Amino acid sequence: MQGRQNTLRVVTLLCVLGAASSYKMYQLNIPNGNIIPHPCKENTHWAGVGHFLDTGAGYTNPFGEDFSKEGHAWTTNLCMKDSDGDGRTNGQELGDPDCLWKKNSTASRATGLSHPGVCEPLNSTKCLGRNVTHPKYRTQDQWLMDVCKTETFPCPALTETDVKEITLRLPSGSKVPAKETTYICQMFNLENMTSPGDYHMVAVEPILDNTNVIHHMVLFGCSDNAPVVPDQFECGMVASDQCQKSLSIWTVGLKGDCYHPNIGIRLGTAGYKKLAIQLHWNNPDKRSTWTDSSGMKLYYTANRRLYDAGMFTTGLQHFVLPPRKQTIVLKSTCSSTCTKSFMKGPIYVTMAWNHMHYAGVRMSIEVIRDHARLLHLTNEETYNYDSPQVSFFNEKPVELLPGDEFTTRCEFNTSKRDKSTLFGEATNEEMCFGFLTYYPLENLSEDSCLGSGPDVMYCDPNTYRGCADLFNNYTNFNTTKLYTDLTQNCIPVGPCLEECKEAILLHKKENPCLRDEIFEFIKQQMWRYDPVGSLLINLFASCEIEVYKSLNQIKSPQAKGRNSAPKFINDVNTVIPILLFFFSFQ
Repeated sequence: MQGRQNTLRVVTLLCVLGAASSYKMYQLNIPNGNIIPHPCKENTHWAGVGHFLDTGAGYTNPFGEDFSKEGHAWTTNLCMKDSDGDGRTNGQELGDPDCLWKKNSTASRATGLSHPGVCEPLNSTKCLGRNVTHPKYRTQDQWLMDVCKTETFPCPALTETDVKEITLRLPSGSKVPAKETTYICQMFNLENMTSPGDYHMVAVEPILDNTNVIHHMVLFGCSDNAPVVPDQFECGMVASDQCQKSLSIWTVGLKGDCYHPNIGIRLGTAGYKKLAIQLHWNNPDKRSTWTDSSGMKLYYTANRRLYDAGMFTTGLQHFVLPPRKQTIVLKSTCSSTCTKSFMKGPIYVTMAWNHMHYAGVRMSIEVIRDHARLLHLTNEETYNYDSPQVSFFNEKPVELLPGDEFTTRCEFNTSKRDKSTLFGEATNEEMCFGFLTYYPLENLSEDSCLGSGPDVMYCDPNTYRGCADLFNNYTNFNTTKLYTDLTQNCIPVGPCLEECKEAILLHKKENPCLRDEIFEFIKQQMWRYDPVGSLLINLFASCEIEVYKSLNQIKSPQAKGRNSAPKFINDVNTVIPILLFFFSFQ
């Protein structure tokens, strides 16, 4: 059980992982792809020319849609087209008016360039109010209002004279491996970087060196006895077993963390003395020449705030989204039983934001009190991974009480996907997490409250559907009738003995916990972490097909009629190797 809980704690910290863009690779497929000017930011290039987001990621703009239709290649048809409808062809805007450019060659000109996906002049009658196809924006004006904003980090605390800063970043020239995904970590001893004292961290700002590869960063707090590794090192989901406390997160679209004026993260004498940063490098074209020295700038002060702050995660994990579905809704409720167990008193939320990947279209976090809706901490009717909408409650932090319930609702659209989407951090996977910054730290003993599978909350036995005996206490399983019947009559992973099939059928008919989605959840999220549980999984697997046929009254392949088994069920030579392969990992 402890191993499972540690795994859940680790998975929680993966919240910021999402889909990354390979726009750098596509820049090479169009003339002057790396020097296209930003239409409203002087001396700035629009890195992802085919995307609505100027840094390149997420939904494609009119030029990106046409580029995709041409197989991400510069063709005569794409060159002659006027994607943004401003009266100039894409070739004219990109410096190839005669459509003669070939990949790895030089365009006929590199001056007088303009964006082929943005109608210009921006204030012309032709371009004002021009419609765009984006779930968040209706017109080009609305779109550019976002991307043309001055990139500043508005944080009043930075104007205070006693606020100091620490820079935590990778060494200059740190080499990015020639592989698609790398997690790199670096630890820091604050005792060597600050004067002795008791401080509050009041803001965190990202330092972005190579935006071609940096995808997200996490700041972790470490235990006092954590050994400080002097050099950077490849890491996993967290920096180390002793550096797991998530303190700050940066991802695409965020400018940094600026805490409520009454709160801070404690550093120094009474707080964290050691920190670690984790960087996620995304290198889809596996280039071997990239380097990156990104990191974070921490702002801290001896003028401590009134309260210590923390970060809390709600949501759902361990789910699968079927393909070709217009609407899929998942819910997870952190029950009143859970909040009573880990809340010692009221907490006050100062900031909340949602996190899904590119299949996510709508998300909310709702607070229920005494069986009635209290309020929404977040409620995004149109979710966009590239433009996080952060809810701030600076003027009046939201009070949450022990016994309140938090319902996280995530809606997905997989209509354009041909394969199932798994829970996870990869580009083709999904998440459903909400993040809350709160105070006081001491009133909350847990970092997260996450549902899993069929909305099971580990902190609330009432959600176990009466199956608590199957969830844990594996050391006593060898005394149960289920264990005795299966070990005496079954051979792990087959062949299926008749007495084994009869024993499994008897237990499944008598015990609903051994059927349907709750049984799949028990096997994959509970039993697999224990040797006794793993043995039971393999014993059940020995008659998987035969039991399925019996429970569903499926006839033999020779039988005819509506109860005939599907071809894939009857093809034992196909199914058994798949089962053997799967259970070899248990």
